[in-house]
Amino acid sequence: MTIVDRNAPAADSAPLPDPTPTRSPVRLHFVGRRGDYWRLMIRGGFLQAITLGIYRFWLFTDMRRFLWTSTEVEGEILEYTGTAAELLIGFLIAIGILIPIYAVFFLASLEMGVISRVSGLVAFVTLAGFGQYAIYRARRYRLTRTVFRGLRFLQHGSAVSYAIRAMLWWIPIIVTLGLSSPWATANLERYKMRHTFYGNLGGGFGGSGGQLFWRAIWIWLLVFGPLFASAATIEVIDWSIVTPVLARRGNIVNFIAALPSKELIGIAVLVGGPALSVLFGLVLYPAYQAIVMRWWLGGLRLGGAAAASDLPMRCYYGAYLRCLFYVLLFSVALFTVASLVLANPVDFDPQPLRRNDLAVGLAVLAYVVFIVGCSTIYQVVVKMRLWQVAVESVAISGIAALDDVRAGEATSSAVGEGLADALGAGVGI
Repeated sequence: MTIVDRNAPAADSAPLPDPTPTRSPVRLHFVGRRGDYWRLMIRGGFLQAITLGIYRFWLFTDMRRFLWTSTEVEGEILEYTGTAAELLIGFLIAIGILIPIYAVFFLASLEMGVISRVSGLVAFVTLAGFGQYAIYRARRYRLTRTVFRGLRFLQHGSAVSYAIRAMLWWIPIIVTLGLSSPWATANLERYKMRHTFYGNLGGGFGGSGGQLFWRAIWIWLLVFGPLFASAATIEVIDWSIVTPVLARRGNIVNFIAALPSKELIGIAVLVGGPALSVLFGLVLYPAYQAIVMRWWLGGLRLGGAAAASDLPMRCYYGAYLRCLFYVLLFSVALFTVASLVLANPVDFDPQPLRRNDLAVGLAVLAYVVFIVGCSTIYQVVVKMRLWQVAVESVAISGIAALDDVRAGEATSSAVGEGLADALGAGVGI
């Protein structure tokens, strides 16, 4: 006989086992030490100076290795496997490609007919297209040299298609005075991330142009508003009054006294508008950088993994202000040393150098030291700091999607990097 406990819960109403808990978002960490980066950059700057810039390929390779290995995700770091030799060879190949193109454009400009008149425009469009092509290829190279958990990142897609897409976006950007730039940036980022892979795991981009537009529209208004006000005053000013006063060539006090208040205010707005726009542009540039970076980081997707960022704008201003302060101190120190040397010239045997020759030589040396020093300060105080704050602002949700990734094919040359360098875009981080 079976005894049933009426107070016991039914079998189908028994509590189910807890599902596997989802992993909370993972914070990225930056583990590099600033002192190590200072030493790397000072040594690299010195070697660049004595090798006339050739060492930069080795320096940028060391910089990437430092920044990559300083980026930690769940206790694991990124690796950079590119080499300086690849960058150098890519640059030489790019030079070999560009020299004949430059020669053709130069010869075309010497012809006095229609070809000469359109050669400048054709050259600009062609080189601009090469620049966008190089940017895409350079990104492909850096991704295929980036390793995480033993697997490489990849980038497929056509660099030519990307270049055409980027150049076509210039039309609405120019027509709208930059207002359509957020949608252009979002479209290009979607194209890049749609062709980005980690092993066999595809990427995506969740940021929209509208989001970036509303976050940055106040900057556009502050920068372009004074220009619009300045342009509007051209129609308001009575130039029949202003022109005779300008023709007198008096001093500024007489000029102000001779003009009615309406025209005087109009002239002030006309002249001050562009100056105010430039000032706003310089002051708000770090803010715009921070807005775009936070938007971009928050839009990154890789399979089921998604990034979010709480990047603070103040870190950008702190980095740039600190850089300006360090450059000022460096400039004062360099000027002081140069002044002391010039005040006490040294005679060299067996034949003394003339004072003017010594001054010219010291001026050239001081210029090189100043440029290399400012570049070193910028790379450490701004570039490394912004990399650090960007990394530490990121939290990745759904990172479990990266656990079961298979390796994919990853091949790419450094020609894109070389083209970017030869066209003046530099070997970027």
